Amino acid sequence: MPRTLFAVPLTLALLASLAPGSAVAGPPEGVSGKLVLDKAGAGLDRYHKETDPARRAEWLTALAPTRDPRVAVALGEALESSNKRIISAAVYALAYHYDTCVLYPREETPDAAALRWWKANKADLYRRAKELPR
Repeated sequence: MPRTLFAVPLTLALLASLAPGSAVAGPPEGVSGKLVLDKAGAGLDRYHKETDPARRAEWLTALAPTRDPRVAVALGEALESSNKRIISAAVYALAYHYDTCVLYPREETPDAAALRWWKANKADLYRRAKELPR
C-alpha cells in the first residue's frame, strides 16, 4: 500500500510536466547553414557590371521597389550620370518608389525634385548603405 501512495503522485507529476504546451529545455540549435539571398546586393552587383545603358536603366527600375538604401544610393548617383536614359530611369524610380515629387512644389520638374531629394538625403543614405553588407 505505501508503494501505491508514493507512485500515484509521482506519475501525476510526470504527466503534468509533459502536458501540451510545455517545452523541454535542450541545447540551442546550431547555425542552419542555409544561404540567404540578398536580392538588392546581387542586383546591384549586376547593375555595376553592366555596360549597356539600357540594361543599366532596367536594373535600376527592377531594384527600386526594394527601397534598399544601397539602391537609393545607386539611384542618386545615376541622377549625376551623363546618360539621359539612366537619369530618366532614376527619376522615375525615385518619384514612384521614394515619393520625391510629393515632397516638393508642383512647379518643380520631377528631375529637379529628385535631384533636390538626393542632395538632402545623400549623407544619410550613404551612412545607412554602409551599415548593410556589400
